[in-house]
Formats: sequence, structure tokens, C-alpha cells
Amino acid sequence: MSPNDLFAEALPLRRPWMVEDSRLESKPGEPRRLHLVVALEEDCRRLPCPECEAPDCPIHDRVERRWKHLNFWQYETILSARVPRVKCEQCGVHQVEVPWAREGSGFTLLFEAMAMLLSRHMSVSEAAEMLGEYDTRIWRVVSHYVDQAREAADWSGVRRVAVDEVSRKRGHVYATNFLDLDSGELLFMAPGKDASTFEAFAEELARHGGRPGQIEELAMDMSKAFRKGAAKHFPEAKISFDRFHVMMLAGEALDAVRREVATREGGLAKGAMWSLRGNASRLSQSAAELRQRLCRDYGEIGRAMGLREFLRDTWNYTTRELAEEHLSSWYSWARRSRLEPFKKLARTIREHWEGILNYYHHWTTSAAIESLHSKLQLARSRARGFRNFGYFRAIAYWIAGGLEPASNLPDPLPSAF
Repeated sequence: MSPNDLFAEALPLRRPWMVEDSRLESKPGEPRRLHLVVALEEDCRRLPCPECEAPDCPIHDRVERRWKHLNFWQYETILSARVPRVKCEQCGVHQVEVPWAREGSGFTLLFEAMAMLLSRHMSVSEAAEMLGEYDTRIWRVVSHYVDQAREAADWSGVRRVAVDEVSRKRGHVYATNFLDLDSGELLFMAPGKDASTFEAFAEELARHGGRPGQIEELAMDMSKAFRKGAAKHFPEAKISFDRFHVMMLAGEALDAVRREVATREGGLAKGAMWSLRGNASRLSQSAAELRQRLCRDYGEIGRAMGLREFLRDTWNYTTRELAEEHLSSWYSWARRSRLEPFKKLARTIREHWEGILNYYHHWTTSAAIESLHSKLQLARSRARGFRNFGYFRAIAYWIAGGLEPASNLPDPLPSAF
């Protein structure tokens, strides 16, 4: 078997294509490069029309094209071919599709497959450096295949959706995420955090075979913008206010009480703020002891801590009825607590009463949201240096959207190693 036959087998090529020539090229001061020249077999004079699939069209002319391929050993590898155009009697002159690259790309399919594989496991800039290419060109590859995979997504079975905001860069620049609560996959990301993001999601849902009326539950925070968007565009969905967001408000109320006490007392012990945050089971021994001392020495902090922990128990019941009884007791205590931050929180909870207790309709937790947050943190690190929102969204979809590589992309690993 000749070297050209070996290269044809490795690419791989199928008839009537073959490797006509292979040579190592070099320029002064540059590393040597492997150049593979691909051509049609000599007796190939007619090809199918790529447009109407007419089976036997004469070759009209040929156009020289080049593609970057995965390195063979230590050598950068370039493919070139004089790609034919056929003259179809039915629909005119068209360039045929080559089996090793997609139309309009300067890379082979194997190169693009490796780019997609690497971008799922490292930053795009690192993948570009490893592949010896500009990161902007790798971003275009990622964006193409992500858009292609999302175009084929079917959302007709989506029933429960969580909505959450995330900071996409410094300076309070936000995006709103819509994820499938049953699969945990990111469905849609929209810039901003206002009611218009729900309209954008409703339009995207329709593009993927769904409709607003099929959404049975929306789990989200209590922002007015989210409530307005949900009411307008998903009027049939039950609204669930996730306990993560409710407890976050309770934590903010406790922190406000701590600040009031610190101001009055001229300061508190070092570490007071952190010792009062989170679950006691996750605190170090010294932080747990400091929490106990603060609650004992300052009555307002003790009552605030009790209110926060009592509210947490709302989600520990087996029925909605028992949970509502517990929440009613908490509401009565908070209103009489003489702690203005918790009195304010009590009013907020009263306004969102049904949505909080709708947790017991599907037992919706924040697990999917927390998992998405960790994936988006990863996406931010992978997209570091990204120049626009589209890049960040593309890599977020690729990491968290449950997307599969395009069916025409080969497995790059056998040829890469």
C-alpha cells in the first residue's frame, strides 16, 4: 500500500475521491507542513447534481479549494482539491459537496469534530491554541454546530420549566435562563432579566414544536418582572417560587438585623456575618460556637435566626396542608417579631403564598437550578475573553443544553492519537 493510499484510508476517503499526492512543504523560518492533494479518479467525468440529485451530470469546471486538517504526527496538515462543478440540465451549474468538509468551511470535518470535543472540556482559547488556530475561527465552528443541534431540538414534551437569572459578566449584566426541570437541560438563554425574556422564550418554544399552553409549571423567583412575564405569556402555568429564593430573602432579612445590632453596639465579633449564614451543619466548630454566642447575647439576632430556621421547615412536610399550617404559624410570629426586616418578609410571603406552597404540586426543588449554576460557571470560564453574548450563550448551550454532536461529524480520536 502506497503512502497516498494510507492517507486516503486515514482521512477517510471513499471513491471516486483519492489522495493524488502527498508532500512535506516548508518555507524559510516556518515549520514543515504536510500537504495532501485530493482528486477525483481519472475516469470520473460525471457526478450527481447536489441540488436536484439528478444522477449523471457532466463536470463543468473545477475550483481550487483548501482545508485545514488535524495534524498528522507533528506536521500541520492541509488538504487541497480542485472541486468540480456539474452542469445539470434541470437546474444549472452547481458545485458538488466534498465528503470531508461542510460547505463554506475552511476546516475538514475531523478538524471541526476535534474542535467541538475540546471546547466541551477546556476554554475555546485553549482549544484554539492546541489546534494552532485563531480562537475567532473556532468560535464560528462551535456556534455553527450548536445552532444546528438546537435547530433540530423538539420541545413538544416540555412541561415544567425553571427560570433563573445569572450574571454573565461584571457590572450587573444579566441573562435569564429557562431550563427543563425534568431533564435539567438548558433550553433558552435571553439577555436581560425583564418580562420580555418570557416573550422571547414563548417564541422560541413555538419554533421547537411547543406552545405556551403546554407548560404546566414555572419555577422562578419573586421578581415583579418575572411574575409579569409569566402571567402574560404563560397564563395557564402554575407558578412555584423556589425555596432557594425564599430562603435567600430570609437570609437577607437576618443579615439586615445583624447590621442593625452591629450599628447599635459599635460592631460585633470578627466573623459574625459568616457565622450567621448557611446551615449550622456546614460551619466549622469555631463559627458554630460564635453563632450560638451571638444568638444568646443579642435577642434580636436570636429571634431572627429562629425565624429563618423555622421558615426553612416549611418544606419538610409531606402534605401541602401541614406545610400551610406551619407557614401560617411562621407568618404570625414574623408579624409580631418587632423585627422590621422580617415583618417586611412576612408581607412578601403573604403576597406569594400560593406560589410558595405550589412546591407541593410537583415537589419542585432547586437542584436543577443549582446544577445549572455550576455548569454556567464552567461556561463562563470556558468562554473567558468572549467578545459578545452570542459566544457565551453558544458555549453554555454546548455544556448545559444536552446537545449531541452533528451526525455528520466523525469521531476525531482515532485519527488524532
